[in-house]
Amino acid sequence: MNEQVTRQILWNIPVPFIVLMYALLVALIAGFVYAGVQWWRVVSLGAAEDRFDHPIERLLLALRDAFGQGVVIRESWGWMHYSFYVAFVGLLIGTTIVAINSDVRDFLHLFGFDLYFYYGDFYLVFKLAMDTFFLMLILGVLMEGARRSLRKPTVLSGPPADKVADNFENRLGYWFPMTMMVLVAITGLMLEGARINATHPNFTEWAYVGKIVGAIEGALGAGVTFHRWLWLVHVLFVYALLFCFPFTKLRHLIFGPLNLYFRNLGPRGRLAPIKDFENAETFGVSQVQQYTWKQLLDMSSCLECGRCTINCPTVNTGKVLNPKYLVIEQREHLLQKAPFLVAAKANGANGDGAEGKTWEGPDMITQVATEEAVWGCTSCGWCEEGCPVGIEHIQRIVDMRRYDVLMESRFPTQITGAFKGIENQGNPWGLAHEKRAEWAAGLEIPEMAEAEDPADFDVLYWVGCAGSYDERNQKVSKSFAGLMKQAGVKFGILGREETCTGDPARRLGNEYLYATVAQQNVETINRYKPRRIVTQCPHCYHNLKNEYPDFGGNYTVLHEAEFIDELVKAGRLRPRGELNARVTYHDPCYMARHNRKWDGARSLLRAVPGTEVTDVDQSKNRTFCCGAGGGCFWKEEHEGTRINQKRFDQLNEAKPECLAVGCPFCMTMMEDAVKSRSLENQMTVRDLAEIVAESTGATPGK
Repeated sequence: MNEQVTRQILWNIPVPFIVLMYALLVALIAGFVYAGVQWWRVVSLGAAEDRFDHPIERLLLALRDAFGQGVVIRESWGWMHYSFYVAFVGLLIGTTIVAINSDVRDFLHLFGFDLYFYYGDFYLVFKLAMDTFFLMLILGVLMEGARRSLRKPTVLSGPPADKVADNFENRLGYWFPMTMMVLVAITGLMLEGARINATHPNFTEWAYVGKIVGAIEGALGAGVTFHRWLWLVHVLFVYALLFCFPFTKLRHLIFGPLNLYFRNLGPRGRLAPIKDFENAETFGVSQVQQYTWKQLLDMSSCLECGRCTINCPTVNTGKVLNPKYLVIEQREHLLQKAPFLVAAKANGANGDGAEGKTWEGPDMITQVATEEAVWGCTSCGWCEEGCPVGIEHIQRIVDMRRYDVLMESRFPTQITGAFKGIENQGNPWGLAHEKRAEWAAGLEIPEMAEAEDPADFDVLYWVGCAGSYDERNQKVSKSFAGLMKQAGVKFGILGREETCTGDPARRLGNEYLYATVAQQNVETINRYKPRRIVTQCPHCYHNLKNEYPDFGGNYTVLHEAEFIDELVKAGRLRPRGELNARVTYHDPCYMARHNRKWDGARSLLRAVPGTEVTDVDQSKNRTFCCGAGGGCFWKEEHEGTRINQKRFDQLNEAKPECLAVGCPFCMTMMEDAVKSRSLENQMTVRDLAEIVAESTGATPGK
């Protein structure tokens, strides 16, 4: 390598400029420390929560999603952010390399070491890369700026002005940091061009942009003096950009990776139980400081990109709840209340005995979030699926519901019946508990309590409330039972020993009722020690598999799609009859999104002769809610359009002759949507079990 192929670092820069650069560096470090302490005080106001387990796994996942930008580039416009993100990181690395070959090298010289590699082929590639990064930064930021200013999409809209503080950060918004990015890139290229114009190196083809810029500057008469002052301007722009990190919305570049590191490693949608019911003084959350520190970090990490709204059922049907607005509004409320809370915390720590002041600002639930938003969530999980920084929305909303229900008895009147039904009869319809197994009359399906040895059963069939009581879904239960009998599966049901898993109660905030029925169910199931549990209800599946472990129930649970597909692949079920229909499968949120299960259903449908299986864009993990989740099945929609109709319109774009479902609540919502469009004679809604049972000739009970 030719060591002459390099450049002198800080060439033509007078000592006062260099002193100023390092003085600004000291100020920058001080600014980061100050901002870090301030945000630490805010986040540490939250309640304790253990998010420090599995550090290696957390680090790898954070690197994948933060630096890999996987969630960002999944959306069609994500390449713009990805462009200037990669460019910025590349330029940051490049600046670090220059610092290593200058400042670090000088420091190591004191100890007899030499660290210098800023020459030869490395230097040439470095110049090529830096020019490319400058161009990527300019292109990405300008395109993103045009997107925000010329035709601003709805995902970038903000909450009402009265919910957002008029402060330094919000006034600067994103326009100031983005402007600084462009100015840093432009002056960087101009600085390189000025240096080429002044020194005339013989390797300018590698600095392919700087060479052109230098020629233009030379033609305009720029020289050494221009280079010197341009260097100062460039440095000032660089520091202006770097100061954006702790003091503007660019802080998400720091908080985002942190939030991703501390993410919930459990299944999405799993709710945390209330600990120590007996001794707790309050239930749920009504004050922002009652959230955990991770939930406060969530609020602080939001980059306001709106990805949480893309497939949100409430946003897309004109409801009040907007997950983006909610997290911003709660963050603004947190920052408004933080000085009061920090002072109160300091007084408590000092033990001065002084009576603290009463907060006289807005109430978090009724005025900041609003009751309509709190009770609008279907817990479908799209907001968490779409968020690139790992904000966990559902628990935060359910925490407010818990306070409303358990502390204030304040909730939509329609759900009173569901609560009473679960409490008194073990089902949200409030139908007689002793009729729970009547659907199986004459089908010779054994009950676990009557079996000589329950250990002989291959599976426990958890029928669920809809499969037991709802007339339409009873047909699904019979079809599923018929398939298992045809396949020679030894199975039993709990019959009258089965009760609601409590899912509606938990999602609607009645955690006490949920804990009661969950503990009862766990005690019942544990008596029989089933090898596996199968169910056609994704909500039952999710609770039995992911939430009952908190109550001592650890089970192997399968959804009907998985189990029937397993039987077909094993040759125990042989679909022969042709369906001869174009089928579109509607993925249930609690299977596809929360539990990442969607292949089994499609594999099963393709195994049925004569089926043409189609998908729409909003499928698999991007599925759109039917509107029934989060306990919303038990209350009416009073705002905007109905969610199930919006979902049906999406599915109808595939022109299906049959809508296949794998959830009893989706069944009801989709059938209602078909009827509302008067399409009963053109389209059927059928459960997976019904489709396969027809093809195999499985008669219920035989």
